[in-house]
Amino acid sequence: MEMSPSKQEMTFNRAYAAELLRIAEGDYSTALALQKANDIRIENAFYMAQQAIEKALKSVLVALGLPVPMVNDLGILIARIPAAHEPPFGYELSELNQYAAIRRYEEGQWTPKVEDFSSVLSKTRLMLDWARSVQVSQNLAP
Repeated sequence: MEMSPSKQEMTFNRAYAAELLRIAEGDYSTALALQKANDIRIENAFYMAQQAIEKALKSVLVALGLPVPMVNDLGILIARIPAAHEPPFGYELSELNQYAAIRRYEEGQWTPKVEDFSSVLSKTRLMLDWARSVQVSQNLAP
């Protein structure tokens, strides 16, 4: 791992992409478990889905040999992905950014519903599959 000149980005060995995607899969598994739990704060489940998507995006940047911005903003990460590898849903998933920031510390005007979360989980699964396909195209994953 080495810092790029801006110090707000890091460049990683491309082999790290697979490890990062495994961590993203773990976050997704945690989100699934939270979906089934009783008496939870649903924002925490959304947070785990956001984390899985964030790490999937970062794994793609690593797989492509690109610097990774050290941010949690999905929109910034998506903007760094080359058009040839555009992720599913484009910038639509940026709405999950609120769960990586303010919604972790306070309840908002809108209370998410379990039904909304099912849709987010489906999209998260597709994002993880997309990230794996990019790694395969770069000869980094089986």
